[in-house]
Amino acid sequence: MLKLNRKPLAQDIEAYLQARKADLLACLDAGVKLSGAVAGAYRYAALKAHLVVEAHGKCMYCESKITHLYFGDVEHIRPKSVFPRARLDVENLGLACAICNNNKGDYWDALYPVLDPYSDSTQDEIFALGHFVMHRPGRGRAKITIAHLDLNRAALLERRKERLELIQPLADQYADAPAGPLKDLLRSELRRQTSADTEYSLISRAFLSAAGID
Repeated sequence: MLKLNRKPLAQDIEAYLQARKADLLACLDAGVKLSGAVAGAYRYAALKAHLVVEAHGKCMYCESKITHLYFGDVEHIRPKSVFPRARLDVENLGLACAICNNNKGDYWDALYPVLDPYSDSTQDEIFALGHFVMHRPGRGRAKITIAHLDLNRAALLERRKERLELIQPLADQYADAPAGPLKDLLRSELRRQTSADTEYSLISRAFLSAAGID
């Protein structure tokens, strides 16, 4: 799980959300059922595309690339069943894979909510040890997040292991290469392999740091 940053919304997305949120609040205050247009407004295509860019096309929680397989889910960081008025708040929305989204479900605990990659300093909460994601000692929210989302599920461990097995030969070539253009090229490739838009950047960066490659 990497730290994510919010990007300014385009004016048309902002206007759409404001209009739908006015409808949402009116319905909630009147105690009437939400129309389909209001209830599903967070799925607005332009908004989802915006969230895809923010998350680098990856699940905000497990870092799996999802957009080349399916469209991804718009995730409510604070569940809409518990916080209905935050249903269309953009700061409450992110991109998640179906598994993480389903695992999280309606979970909410005021003291131990699932980590929010946008507002929490994830590097202070979670670290990578090989292809495992671990919580830092004493970080209860990180422990809950890893357990509740099952961030060390078998499929993820296999994909992360494959990722490290891809990077290891590059690291070996880099270590053996003499100073010069080839070593520079290998360094650039290693950096590309750990950029924010690649899968499982957290474990890749931890590997290179442990290997002494900056």
